[in-house]
Amino acid sequence: MTSRSRSIAAPLVLVSLVTALTVELVRASGPMFDRAFNAGVVVAAVVALVTYATPGIVVTALARGRTVTGRTVHTGVVVLGVARLAVQALGGDARFVVALVAVAVAVGVLVLTVGLTAKRSPGATALAVSTGAVGAAGVSLMLGTWDAVWRHDVAGWSVTLVLVAASIGTAWTVRGEPGGAVRGLWTLGPYLAIVVAVAANPAYLASQLGLSLPWAGVVVVGGLVAAAVLVLWTIPTERARYPRSGRWSAPFHALLAAVTLAAVGLPFGDRGAVADPSLAVGFGVMAAMLMAFLTAGLAAAWDRPVTDPRGPFARAGAASAAGLGTIVPLLVYQLDYDVPLGFPNHLVLVGAAVVLGAGAARGAWAAGRTLTDVPAPSPAAARRSLLPAVGVVVVVGLVGSALNAAPAPELGPVRAEPVVRLLSWNVHFGVTPAPGVDLDRLADVIRGADPDVVALQEVSRGWVMGGGADMATYLARATGMRFVAAPAADRQFVNVLLVAPRFLDPSTEMPAGVVRTRLPYGDGPQWRSAVTATVPVPGTGADLTVTSAHLQHRAENTPTRLAQLDALLAAELADGSAVLAGDLNAEPGWPEPDLLTDAGWTSAQDTAGDPAALTFPAHDPQVRIDWVLGRDVTFESLEVLDDATSDHRPLLAVIRVP
Repeated sequence: MTSRSRSIAAPLVLVSLVTALTVELVRASGPMFDRAFNAGVVVAAVVALVTYATPGIVVTALARGRTVTGRTVHTGVVVLGVARLAVQALGGDARFVVALVAVAVAVGVLVLTVGLTAKRSPGATALAVSTGAVGAAGVSLMLGTWDAVWRHDVAGWSVTLVLVAASIGTAWTVRGEPGGAVRGLWTLGPYLAIVVAVAANPAYLASQLGLSLPWAGVVVVGGLVAAAVLVLWTIPTERARYPRSGRWSAPFHALLAAVTLAAVGLPFGDRGAVADPSLAVGFGVMAAMLMAFLTAGLAAAWDRPVTDPRGPFARAGAASAAGLGTIVPLLVYQLDYDVPLGFPNHLVLVGAAVVLGAGAARGAWAAGRTLTDVPAPSPAAARRSLLPAVGVVVVVGLVGSALNAAPAPELGPVRAEPVVRLLSWNVHFGVTPAPGVDLDRLADVIRGADPDVVALQEVSRGWVMGGGADMATYLARATGMRFVAAPAADRQFVNVLLVAPRFLDPSTEMPAGVVRTRLPYGDGPQWRSAVTATVPVPGTGADLTVTSAHLQHRAENTPTRLAQLDALLAAELADGSAVLAGDLNAEPGWPEPDLLTDAGWTSAQDTAGDPAALTFPAHDPQVRIDWVLGRDVTFESLEVLDDATSDHRPLLAVIRVP
């Protein structure tokens, strides 16, 4: 490694490390905004916008009106490291405040770090950002997509301490870096929005494309490899051969990101996994290329050096624009779940890609100007500087993918008694009142109930509001069960059935008789669904049909819920012994349970439990809206479990089939 490549290597590695911390904190901000959402949509939106506008203040405070140098960045990284440690250590209101401050600090410090390096090598810096984003995904995969920021075990703290120590240590080595100035740093915003929601989100890709989580991890890693080839080899070669037209190569690829996002976000195969494996593979390749196209867009956008350091207002403006560019697409995308946009919400992210492409085009228009104070490294030097870090991240991502591919442990032997134990639970996309995400606690409750079948509602599979976790895969592995899911609002917000291995179809090692039903939309605001499977009842030769369902939630939506129940009964529960479990968003005495009673269904809680036991909100229940109902079955018991991990309490039923 030459002295020139050594001089750029440390700043590039620092960019990757700070990006990894930033991506994790952006994911972590989702559950914080869910807490703010308890006060209303407007309050949550204001909190989000203020939080992500604050990076401008962070940058101003760190720079203090001076030229941003390596020392400025070092100070910022130290502050970021302390904030990141505090988020993991704290809980309650303190965590809520510190987490929002931390993500604002992260975006501001990332803007400063990128600005320090992009002046010398915009392409390598863009790839360093993508290396950090994919690195964050790889680490998340190694933890089963349950991020370290929420964990208090050895694995969680080990990951955090390594990342924070590496960031601060690397920042120390770049303290001597001179100031730099580059335009277009605001493009970090739409880039972060897209990678957090889609491109570096294995859980999203798994649920959207019908892939297993390990294969989705391979897609994300493949995206980094494609980005390295495109940015370090293909684009420099094109620009060298065609000095005039070659400068448009990067923005052209950036605009391809919008087309790719539009395709990947299509709601094909709404009712479950992609039926045609070749289609899934094709879309997987497209998703991998998305990361490459986005990286090319950053490289072009930052190819706009200036000969004088940026003033404090320009720096602050770029940081706040990057922050708002991150949250506005995510916020509008998320808003569709409560206030329908009138068009597919994935088009919001397509719009973010178009904005990034516009920034890339503007950079290409200004291409050809060079700096006189700092020599840019050659493409070969950039490759020598960054490829080792890319290699490390590729290994981390592949190892994380492999860990999720390991066989899940099996539960105990088949029960002697002819009963089925069923747990039903609305898990609130994994978000706890803390606020936080505690997937291990959810798994502990499930294991403690010793169920044969688990009916879950509001399960996150890459949902940003749920911290980006793949809850279905994590809980299935943690409990030794297999899962089937039905998209509700979309493929990232689903209903799930977990089934113990002893009840699986031996030929497929999956539940038998799986049916996914999309329920009528009615008054909205969300699409709802149900998922059904058939399990054998031990020692009887009989089968039991089990359905997990979630009906429309607004109190005034009784006509919609009745239509949803009519559709559900007609589609899935017409004949035989059956159990319907889930969050029906209807109380005793309402028309919804009366409809089921008139159709021959029996409430487990009213016949074998305590009818006065309430289920929502879990910390201080005021209403009973979660139900387990059966037809042609006998309920031996129904218990409302005293657990407040979610905002609903779980229900445990013991069912006997005649």
